[in-house]
Amino acid sequence: MRGLVLKDILVLRKGLRTYAIFLLFYLILSLIGAFHLSMCVAMGQVILMMLPISAFSYDEMAKWNLYAAALPGGRRALVKGRYHFTLLISILVSVYNLFLSVLFSILGKASMEECLLTVLVSLLLGLVMVSFMIPINFKLGPERARPYLYLVLGIPCLLVFLLYKIGGSRLSQIPEPTSAQLIAIACVFLAVALCGLYLSYFISCRIMEHKEF
Repeated sequence: MRGLVLKDILVLRKGLRTYAIFLLFYLILSLIGAFHLSMCVAMGQVILMMLPISAFSYDEMAKWNLYAAALPGGRRALVKGRYHFTLLISILVSVYNLFLSVLFSILGKASMEECLLTVLVSLLLGLVMVSFMIPINFKLGPERARPYLYLVLGIPCLLVFLLYKIGGSRLSQIPEPTSAQLIAIACVFLAVALCGLYLSYFISCRIMEHKEF
């Protein structure tokens, strides 16, 4: 299993270096006041969403799935390796975002509660995206799955917009929750998102068990 995760890291190492440069660039711009903290956090979530998906494209070019399915671990190990890689990226991005939160809080650019809420919400969205996209990529392959990425990104934005338009006046009458309450709510949804990722893993295993190469 460790070898499958290491394989993804080695395959994507050039992309990882590029993303690291972008993160440093956005961090510097945020420190000088050009961007808000949320921009840095959003860039971290782009990494979380795109790296596991990019790994599918490299696997397809190398015909990796056909080879990996014949290994002793079989197809389930192939799926498990991709999800372990996704969790590793999630942890690294979360550590980076928490570092940003402490840094911005110390510098007085944002409150710690606001920073933590931004990190939790962005991590929640990132996990939801990959929970949908990984099974779709296993089922259809990276090329045919690409349009679904735009749907997964666009539908939540459309729903939020419609909710605001339809019930905006009613929502404005609801008392504004405190930062602590918002963080607690975000933690609950994050726990649900992790359960969704676990369910996504079983769906991907089922897909691979019945897939013909």
